[in-house]
Amino acid sequence: MNFPLNEKTLELNISAEILGICRRQDPRAFMFGTTLKQEGKQGYGYDSIVLGRLQQSWRTAAFQFKRALQRKPFSNVYVFQINNNVRHDQHLILYNMCGGKHLTALYVLPLYITLNDVRSAAPNLLNNTLFADAADIPPQWIDRTPHTLLVYPQRLQGIILSERKEIKLITIEYIAKSIAEKKIGISIEELRKNIKMGKIERWENASKRPRFTFQIFPSFSW
Repeated sequence: MNFPLNEKTLELNISAEILGICRRQDPRAFMFGTTLKQEGKQGYGYDSIVLGRLQQSWRTAAFQFKRALQRKPFSNVYVFQINNNVRHDQHLILYNMCGGKHLTALYVLPLYITLNDVRSAAPNLLNNTLFADAADIPPQWIDRTPHTLLVYPQRLQGIILSERKEIKLITIEYIAKSIAEKKIGISIEELRKNIKMGKIERWENASKRPRFTFQIFPSFSW
């Protein structure tokens, strides 16, 4: 059982836990994973067939799951990679989706290294999972380059190593409080508009099939 993890295993198990928290406030909440595909030759927008067919007033938040590559020896520091997809534009797409708004596009950073770690912690993986808000990481810090993110759980701090930039990390308690107070996500309509605006530099060369997991709140009201 002491095998390395993959992101899909973490995504499946942690998504189930997040969904349970969301359904305390919105019993009809659901999650789905999708691939976004480029549409049209102008505007360089992204859209999802699924998102386009849902009620546009529903709320949504995007999650990008990451896997810890290692825990540094003799320390409680975890090493992640962000923006490490083929075109190195994962962060640009996330930032564009949220439109710079907080609690809309989140990196999920589970602090587990092996499958045995997951077995031992299940079904409470969120107790050892942190989140980074994409809105706290300006695109100019990242550009089209993969970056190492060091996570310091005790300080609730992340450091983008190459840039020596610090970011705050968020606990599941804060996420749960934000869900209860209906402060998480934006309307699907707004998210789709953000996607289509394509204000990011060199957006026209962005990945055609990035993968994200979306939390949908069908009956949230503000």
